[in-house]
Amino acid sequence: MKILRIFLSIFLIFTLTDLAASQTQWTNNIIINEYNITWSYTESFSGFASTGYRISIDSGLGNNDSFVNAWELLKADKEIRMQFRSSIDREFDVRINNESTGIQVVDIESTLSPGIIGNIHSADEVVNRYNISYRWKDSIFNASSIWFLGQSNSPVTIILPPGMDVVNTSGINNLTKKINTRTELAGFFSPVSGDRGEITINFIKNTTTLAKPTLNATNVTNATGNVTQPVKKVASTIRNAGILAAGFVIILLIYVFKVRKK
Repeated sequence: MKILRIFLSIFLIFTLTDLAASQTQWTNNIIINEYNITWSYTESFSGFASTGYRISIDSGLGNNDSFVNAWELLKADKEIRMQFRSSIDREFDVRINNESTGIQVVDIESTLSPGIIGNIHSADEVVNRYNISYRWKDSIFNASSIWFLGQSNSPVTIILPPGMDVVNTSGINNLTKKINTRTELAGFFSPVSGDRGEITINFIKNTTTLAKPTLNATNVTNATGNVTQPVKKVASTIRNAGILAAGFVIILLIYVFKVRKK
């Protein structure tokens, strides 16, 4: 998504646009599941850019009193959500099999830094966070590719669902790949034109099935036999001992009876 351009057009005064953009950092974290995806953005301003950011909120959305208060921050939060929605409506930043049909925006979350509140001349760092949630009707495993539109040269991490094998990727500079229970791709959006970056991932479903240990019927029988056999021996021993004891008692009684009779 061309977030930086949208955001600057709303909040940064024109005389500070170039300076602010040079000190603005966007990071993208994309988590893909079988039926949904969450795209998280972290935006940071520092130095003159954070000052220009505060000035633009106060002068563009507030009362221009050199102070950003809570209601002005809430107004900025509402505005950025609207701009996210408007941008997505114009062009989806996610496509499956090169199509956006069947993809639905579920939620747009915005968390602007509370540190923005205060004097507009502050140069303290501003860190804002945004989350866009999407879902699709069909399983991602029935597709073969997924495409993302992002800010060129911005860092990105993409986490794929378990069972998905990457065939190839395009549009990621300095690509690194980690494979655990999930595959993680990290790098930077390659520039396509201007501030536009595009990433395409081609994939297949992992058809490898891990063999689960099973018990053979013969082994089960043998195991049962091994367990019950000692029990039978113990029972037999107890029974035999009981018979011997009873026999001994009978013999003893007969002997005593005979002695008394004499």
